[in-house]
Order: sequence, then structure tokens, then C-alpha cells
Amino acid sequence: MQLFITSLIALPSIFILDLVVGMYYGFGFRHYWFFQVEHVLGGFFVAMFFGSFTDSRAVILIGLAVVTFVWESLEYAAAHIQSWSDFMKRKLRLKKVEFSWADSVFDLVCNYVGAALLLYFLK
Repeated sequence: MQLFITSLIALPSIFILDLVVGMYYGFGFRHYWFFQVEHVLGGFFVAMFFGSFTDSRAVILIGLAVVTFVWESLEYAAAHIQSWSDFMKRKLRLKKVEFSWADSVFDLVCNYVGAALLLYFLK
């Protein structure tokens, strides 16, 4: 139960940190590592969320894959659907909304590094 509650607090906190500090105030664009650290933490806490329901490492990693796929799909959509892109530019004071496959692959790796850290500590 403690894993579940911790993950439910941490995940929205990371998301808000991403939006406010990373994007709105531009910290993530000035410091390249900011978004990568958030993906490591996100992978850690998403794995923690799934780990609160099961001990199966395979299920935890598949759950992380699904969440990562949905997240990266939303990033792709935000960059390619004009109304979404315009909304993000307006609300987050962005000059442009971009998507790159290299960034998505690196995000995937960072997510799994975070999950691997959690699985290592949960032995």
C-alpha cells in the first residue's frame, strides 16, 4: 500500500514539475539533463505503481512500456496536431513544439533505467 500511495503522490508531482519548471519557466530547455532526470524518476515511480499490484517483473516492465508508448504518442500528437501545438505554445510560452525519434528512444531508455533502479531496490 505504501508503494501505491508514494507513486500516486510522486507521479503527478513530476508531471507538474515538468510543466511548470521544465517548460513554462524553460529550465528543461536551458539544462538538457532536466527532462532526462524526470524520465528516470517517471520510470521509477511508474514501475513502483505497477509493483504495488504485482511482484512480476515482466508485468511491471510491460506496464511501463504501455505508459511510455502512450506518453510518447501524446508528445508526437502535440507536435503534429496544430491545435495542440498552438495550445502548448500559448499556455507554456513555447516558441515551438518539436518531436524527434532520437529523443523518444532516449526517453524510453531513461524510463527503463528508472524501472531497473526500482527493481534492483525491490529485490
